[in-house]
Amino acid sequence: MPDSDDIEKTLPSASGKRTPKPKETPEPAAPPVEEPADAAETQQVPVASAPVKPPRRGRRWVFGLIVGFIMVVGLAALGGMQAGISSRTSAEGMTRAIEAETQFQLAQSDLEAGRCDLARQRFEYVTELNPSHPGLVTALSQAVLCTTGTATPQPGEESGPTPTPDMRGQDQAYSDAQAQLAARSWDQLLLTLDTLRTNFPDFHPIEVDGMYYVALRNRGVMRILPPVGDLEGGIYDLNRAAQVGPLDSEAIMYRQWAVSYIVGQSFWEVDWEQAVFYFQPLVAAAPNLHDISYFTVQERYNIAAAGYSLDLVDRAERLTRDDHWCQADELMRRAAELAPLSPEDQALAESYAATCIERGDG
Repeated sequence: MPDSDDIEKTLPSASGKRTPKPKETPEPAAPPVEEPADAAETQQVPVASAPVKPPRRGRRWVFGLIVGFIMVVGLAALGGMQAGISSRTSAEGMTRAIEAETQFQLAQSDLEAGRCDLARQRFEYVTELNPSHPGLVTALSQAVLCTTGTATPQPGEESGPTPTPDMRGQDQAYSDAQAQLAARSWDQLLLTLDTLRTNFPDFHPIEVDGMYYVALRNRGVMRILPPVGDLEGGIYDLNRAAQVGPLDSEAIMYRQWAVSYIVGQSFWEVDWEQAVFYFQPLVAAAPNLHDISYFTVQERYNIAAAGYSLDLVDRAERLTRDDHWCQADELMRRAAELAPLSPEDQALAESYAATCIERGDG
């Protein structure tokens, strides 16, 4: 048998078999392994989703910027189109006015020459272009009466006295015409040319037509420009010259000045805005141009601008009744640009501007 000491040494091992000390249960391997995996996944989700939102906000901002740019461009294009339409409309109105005045003068020429039906047709055309043309109603009535009177002539009706024809020799008359052309005696030259055409129609017709053109063109310009100021007579001469040959650019410009003056005068005290429209371009081009009343372009524009300014002040006051303060402010600014405002109107303009800033247009 073994010694007791040996037995004692062996007891712990034996007793350990009988009552084994429970081993520490290790933590499951899976959870520690899975937890880092889950943590990695939970950390990756924000990392993957975080970049997604800013691009969306960026795309929205860029999209809004593009839309805003398109709207600005569209509004600018619309404004340019409206300005173009307004400019084109104004140019068309000026062209119609010039054409109306030209046809009116031609119709008067036809009426004086006895071409009654042609004159009537021209006056009717002027009615379509500009029904408010000064003197149109009277002139059209005369043309209609002339047409009626010449359509059924009474037999045995005595005509008025006829002028004694000038039977000077053709060579002498032609020589006189050349001398008058050199001396720029347009009135005398035209009388001599009338004699040649009436009594000797086949004598140098091309040269006679050429002198007619020069005389009518130069007399027309002379009549329009100061100090004469016979605008209607100048237009009449230039229109007759245009029937012989095309007018040069300078003569066309002078005729257009005269027509603009006459048309602007037709709106005098009736529509100051239209009067300003026709006289304003002439202020820079021909401020001293005048009619037989010696009212210059500059003087007429100043009067028309003052009248239009007062009209704008009245319109502004009416707008304030409906609380359109900013529109009223704009009209007052335009009125001040046309003519100086009175102290009372200036005070109103300042109050309109202040109320516009404070309240807007209601």
